[in-house]
Amino acid sequence: MEDSFSELIVPKKAGALAKMVKPLVLALIIISGIFMLVTFSPVFMIAFIVFIILWYVLVPRMSVEYEYSYVNGDLDIAAVYSKQSRKHLTTIQTSGTECIAPLGSHELDSYGDTYKIVDYSARDPEVKPYVIVKGDTREKILVHLDDKMLEDLKWRLPRKVFTE
Repeated sequence: MEDSFSELIVPKKAGALAKMVKPLVLALIIISGIFMLVTFSPVFMIAFIVFIILWYVLVPRMSVEYEYSYVNGDLDIAAVYSKQSRKHLTTIQTSGTECIAPLGSHELDSYGDTYKIVDYSARDPEVKPYVIVKGDTREKILVHLDDKMLEDLKWRLPRKVFTE
């Protein structure tokens, strides 16, 4: 039996809030910096420092890519923030998988609303994600799968993978 390996990087689309926060914090940094220089007030200096820290903490978290690494039936999912830091999110093993189907498929109807939904997809309305149903943790995980991953998953789980 030969090993199967595939890797996929999916950039997450920025939401409306993320698009508003970046220019707003930048404007607050500039305004508080100008007032700090003009008035020499400690209040504006503290505000300037707080906004700089806010920029340093928030902005890198707004650019997110999901990295899927598929090796012999195990799917590792990691988040890459601003193409600099990587955080492992979860590992999905085929042994705990009940169903894999595209979002909106009738194969998912029997799993109902009692499952927790975890979204590791691009949140792009043009690309339909797949839903991986994990029975052991009662989760529906939204991911994007490429053809190689789907082909290997169909081979490993022939009655649990649907591509309709």
